[in-house]
Amino acid sequence: MSIQPVLTFKAGICEVDQSSKPYKVKPSPRSGYVYLYQGSDDDLTHFCWRERSAPVDQPELDLTMIPTDGSFVPVEPPSSAPSTAKAQGRIFVLKFESSSTRHLFWLQSHPQHASGDPTWLSPRDRKIGEIVNQILQGEDVDVNAELASLRSSGGGDSGHRDNDGDEAMDDADIHGGEHPEPSSGGAGADATGGDVREEGEGPREGGADGARA
Repeated sequence: MSIQPVLTFKAGICEVDQSSKPYKVKPSPRSGYVYLYQGSDDDLTHFCWRERSAPVDQPELDLTMIPTDGSFVPVEPPSSAPSTAKAQGRIFVLKFESSSTRHLFWLQSHPQHASGDPTWLSPRDRKIGEIVNQILQGEDVDVNAELASLRSSGGGDSGHRDNDGDEAMDDADIHGGEHPEPSSGGAGADATGGDVREEGEGPREGGADGARA
């Protein structure tokens, strides 16, 4: 049995310091991937994170998602928040209806803003989040078609930055009522499969990556 991700994109995990408010989010410098796959045993979506050097079947985080229980949304502070209190990167939070657990991830691809604004969520960034959220709701999503339509429309790449490069990120303050609680990951997937090849390499074998965002 092999893992066949339906969507893979560059993202790092975050740690949350709750010693003061607003909570401080510390992005891990480790390069990683967020990816989703359909479990062959339980027929449920698995939300995973792994370091890029790790095999696709050995994620550090593997969460079995019950349809409609989870949501994946951007962390956006109120416009009234001072600029010094806003996140210095593009952060998404995975949260649940059934618990107060939160997992935070920061996008590691270059920001697409013309001036390189690290906080700006481009149409491409938002589309990735929307696709993940739709899958978590149990919707039938044609991921390849969604990403293809985004590319054909330009994807909001106003700055023509290298989307395959990596972005550095400073610590971020979380506002707007998003008070995430750190949590350990779910159980690892009991499966075997080929590794996902690095972005920027040649064509992938057998579609092992699913759709690459």
